[in-house]
Amino acid sequence: MMSRLGSIICFLTDKNGNILNPYKPDAIGYTCINPRNKFVRKQVLTSHGNYPGKDKLIVLIKGYVSLFMDGIRISEPILFKACKKVCLHMPKKSDLLFRVHYFKCSIDDIYAENNSLGIKIKVTLATVVRSAAETDLLIPVTDEPEDNIGENKNKTVCIRVTRVFDKCFFENEIYIEYKYRGEIFKAEVYQYNAISDGIKKEYTDEDELTKYGNRGIPDPESVSYYILYINGVVQPRTNYDIEKGLLKLKTADAPLKNAPITICFVTFKDRNNAVLPAEVYHYNTISDGIKKEFTNDDELKCYGDRGILDPGRVSFVNLYINGVLQPFVNYSVEKGHLSLLTSDIPKKGVPIILEFITIKGTDGRVLKADNHLYNAFAHESNIYTNNDELKVYGSRGIPDPENVSFYNLFINAVIQPLCIYSVREGMLTLNTHAPPLKNSPVSLQFITIPSSAGNVIGYVCNC
Repeated sequence: MMSRLGSIICFLTDKNGNILNPYKPDAIGYTCINPRNKFVRKQVLTSHGNYPGKDKLIVLIKGYVSLFMDGIRISEPILFKACKKVCLHMPKKSDLLFRVHYFKCSIDDIYAENNSLGIKIKVTLATVVRSAAETDLLIPVTDEPEDNIGENKNKTVCIRVTRVFDKCFFENEIYIEYKYRGEIFKAEVYQYNAISDGIKKEYTDEDELTKYGNRGIPDPESVSYYILYINGVVQPRTNYDIEKGLLKLKTADAPLKNAPITICFVTFKDRNNAVLPAEVYHYNTISDGIKKEFTNDDELKCYGDRGILDPGRVSFVNLYINGVLQPFVNYSVEKGHLSLLTSDIPKKGVPIILEFITIKGTDGRVLKADNHLYNAFAHESNIYTNNDELKVYGSRGIPDPENVSFYNLFINAVIQPLCIYSVREGMLTLNTHAPPLKNSPVSLQFITIPSSAGNVIGYVCNC
């Protein structure tokens, strides 16, 4: 979430996380917590010179707020409480009537600390409280016919009304500090790697390059999702089928000889070891060498017809241009629309692929991910640090891999086998004999999905 912190907003909700209108009755709870027989009464001089009794009341205010990003709730409902001392004339048998005059919930600050995400929430609340009681009121009848006025001039009718004895206005500012404790879903990632012979379109466990792994092609039903890369390019699902131990390419032509074939299998599990379901959709189009804006109408319908999905309804989004994973500052996505923010336009005929990955919890809720990309240019060393990061694309450096769900390394647009590199906080090490070609793009992607709601670590109310 760190890459899109500005889109985190706050709403008043009920205890189940459903958004409430704060001005509706009972959206916020008010309770007088000192019994009537323990009211402390004081005398107040009025403009008429008399001294009516005013009762000192202690009011407890309770409600829930939740954090949302891109229309999706990303936190459990967060309880807030505050108290207020008010003075109000309270005759016997009168009740307190509370009405919200003003409500605002906002994000006051977002910060990172000890590999966790802290969010400071400010709740501003103004309330009008009245002491009132139901009473009978006699009013004269005035709608009688004119010739009966004399007969009914003393006729009255009794109606039930609410009598207000006193009212008071008060405000509260409540500051809540909410923190994700760093608990995340850890993913299991496995890569099947093979090399095209330029002829065949079926690959099995026997074709696996065992120096990179020896588990073969897993059963796709046993993982959350999988993605196929051929020669560094993400493949549409219509181009292939996968079953346990077998990859079938459905394209007319076989991949070029010596083209790398990589299937990346990603598996998320809950605490009960159940595999979390996920969905992958690819929007495919081709650059015309002129425009930088793409819509649903530009989609290559032979690969899919769902258009550009709403990014608020998926876990995370990737953009590949000519196979290269793009930094987030290079583009923006909204439902039905992709905008390239670069000064250059992709060359004519270059493939443009938007990848939408949606991971759901056991409750069916979409799990939002922090998608962080470290970018550098290859140099003559096999070691890359935070100092090598291209700051124009970001400056978060290389995080501790223990605090992310999983990570991928792309060099010159090709996803790399996990065994040829290692990552620790602030450092990427390539375990190869020779460094990659100088100035090749090096992209280290980190995906982080919180596995549980955060915790309220304290709040302060201005009484």
